[in-house]
Amino acid sequence: MKPTLIMTRPGRQGIAFAERLKGLLADDARIIQSPLLDIVPMEATLPDAAGLVFTSVNGVAQAARLAAPHSLPAYCVGPKTSNAAQAAGFSPVTGPGDAEGLIDAILNRQTPGPLAHIRGRHARGAVAQTLTKAGVLCHDVIAYTQVPRALSDAAAAALAGKFPVVLPLFSPRTATILADAGPFAAPLHIAAISPAAQPDLTADQIEIAVQPTEDAMIDATIACLRRAAQEIG
Repeated sequence: MKPTLIMTRPGRQGIAFAERLKGLLADDARIIQSPLLDIVPMEATLPDAAGLVFTSVNGVAQAARLAAPHSLPAYCVGPKTSNAAQAAGFSPVTGPGDAEGLIDAILNRQTPGPLAHIRGRHARGAVAQTLTKAGVLCHDVIAYTQVPRALSDAAAAALAGKFPVVLPLFSPRTATILADAGPFAAPLHIAAISPAAQPDLTADQIEIAVQPTEDAMIDATIACLRRAAQEIG
């Protein structure tokens, strides 16, 4: 019997993360794709800006949809977002992996404004407001929304069972949606990208990623999978 891992991350990001895990674990887990959010584009207008700010891969995708000029510098929260920006044709400046560190990096570079933060309706960190208060004018461009989804039938069945379930959680919003669907009968092993992404659920194990990056989440998820496998015996 293998532990079950439920991927709650939206779309391609959840699939890509699961593929990375498969390569490392040699299929030592049953993986269920059950995204708890849909990314839905919204009408938006890009203001005149001297640079773009991306705090997620989804922001990069929407910037491309809105035909943001590739000539503008793109200040990216971390390596994964930076790689996506480069693939989309932008010239990225890579931040340390979290919104607060990105804000500091922008301010330390004495970055000229105005900037445009292309983001979703639900976001944390108040990036544009913080930069503007610090003297670098930054506009919020809300280009997409994150619509909650119900657990898939397979995910709901696993969470209602008696065998351990591993849940990598990449955002506080996803954690809230998951908690609202609970409580669950299965023993839970949760890998959270930050303390804010811990759901209000009873869990046998909670691993907080040492950094808010995908590589650190891989490590945290593997730690949960190994513990879950030990429980199964």
